[in-house]
Order: sequence, then structure tokens, then C-alpha cells
Amino acid sequence: MKSPAASVAWAVATIVVALVVGFLAWTWMTRDTAPPAAGRPAVEGSGSASTGDASAPEPAGTLADGAAEGQVAQDGATQDGASQTLTAEQEEILLGLQRREEGDPLAVGAVDAPVVLIEYADYRCPYCASWAREVKPGLQPFVDDGTLRIEFRDAIVFGEESALVAVAARAAGEQGLYWEYHDAIFAASPTSGQADLPQERLVELAEEVDVPDLDRFEADLSSQELLDAVQADMAEAAGIGIRSTPTFVVNTVPVRGAQPLEVFTELVEQQATTAP
Repeated sequence: MKSPAASVAWAVATIVVALVVGFLAWTWMTRDTAPPAAGRPAVEGSGSASTGDASAPEPAGTLADGAAEGQVAQDGATQDGASQTLTAEQEEILLGLQRREEGDPLAVGAVDAPVVLIEYADYRCPYCASWAREVKPGLQPFVDDGTLRIEFRDAIVFGEESALVAVAARAAGEQGLYWEYHDAIFAASPTSGQADLPQERLVELAEEVDVPDLDRFEADLSSQELLDAVQADMAEAAGIGIRSTPTFVVNTVPVRGAQPLEVFTELVEQQATTAP
């Protein structure tokens, strides 16, 4: 029997995939020639690792090829001026990605926070590690004052070893230490190239963050239930056309790449004032 959390995750993934059929991975993953209009910002950049590039995670696969990293465009426009305005139905899909589950081990912040930042990441992605070390801590004040909720999703781009790491993080979460383990993985990651995280290293990290029952932790590394939850996240990411990590959704604003803190600060502040 799957746990309620795993069942909910699968249900969410199924609903999301069904909703996006016919959207052609929707407009923020494609380009057209309509001019942008003033409005809500969308952000993209080159600090991401893409699927199909497991040998060398170079910056690639940005929403607008050749765009300058960190630039903010208006009304969903890509940095080269191509319009990527989202329809009301597409915005509803993005808002529907928010889980807002009380006690979700993969989330921090108030369930009713006006802004939800969803991060799609691979634990072996160097850009994801950079964002976790250099940007995420700067968003903590928004979490502390109730403005922001951060929800993590597993988006595997580097194969089976990455999937095992994702299961390991959830195994630590089974003992109440998901975020401690999450942070330890990224803290130990190299600044370039993929992190080498075989099972022995995953157990060492569990010891470092004081996971109380290491035997249970090791057993959970083979848990089908935890793997199913990882795969549900992967299905959600694939269903909305995510091909590289890290990718974020800040309420209804998609963000590609490991953008600097000021980009996320601007978005959180703006979304906090416009959220219903």
C-alpha cells in the first residue's frame, strides 16, 4: 500500500499531465513572434543543466537561446523579445502545481503563504547546488515572515544515480531530516560537474546530519514507495515541459536557471502584492 503522500503525489502528477495535453508544453517553453506588452515579469537564464546532457552539464537549453543571464523581461516575454504571455488557463495550471500540504517534508513556509516558489531540481546538478548555497538562504526572511513557501520537486536529468539521491533525501525525511539532508548534499557538491554520490556516500551524509536510525535509512534506499514519489515529481516536471534544472515557478511566473537573489527577491515582493 502506498502512503497518502505518495498517492497524492501520483494524483497531482496525473492531473497536471492531463491538463497540459494540447498545450505543446505551453507558450513559456516555446517561442512566437508577437511583441511583448507591459505586465508581469518572467525570468530566464543560462545557469541550468539540461536533459540528455549527462556527460557535461553545461549551461544550455534556455527559454530564449542566446538570452543574457539574469535579465528580466515583461509579461512573460523572453529576453529576446518573443512574447510568452500566459493565458488565464495556463496560469491556473501553474497555480494548481502548488501542493500546500500541512506537514509536507519537502516544503518550508506557511501553507497559506501568498507566494509559493516551486523548485524543480536534480541533486547532482551543479547549478542547483549553487542556487541552494548562494540564493536560497537569502529568501529565508520571506519564509520566516509568512510571505513565502518553498516546495521542492525532484526533476531528474542525470539518470539513476540522481534518482537514488532523491530517494535518499526522502529517506532522511522519513526521520524528520529532509531539509538537513538536502542542504548537506548541496553543501558537499562541486562547483562544476556532477556530484559523485554513490550509496556509500549517501549513508555517510546521513551520519553527518545525525539521521537516528541508519539501518532504516539504508533499507529505505530501496523503498518502492519513495521511488514512486520521486517518479511522480518527474512526471509532473515532464508534463509541464521542464527539460533543465533548476527551473522554478513563483506563483505564475516561470524562472529558468540559477538566477541571483535579487531576481527572486523582486519576484516574491511583486507576487506578494498581486496575489489574491
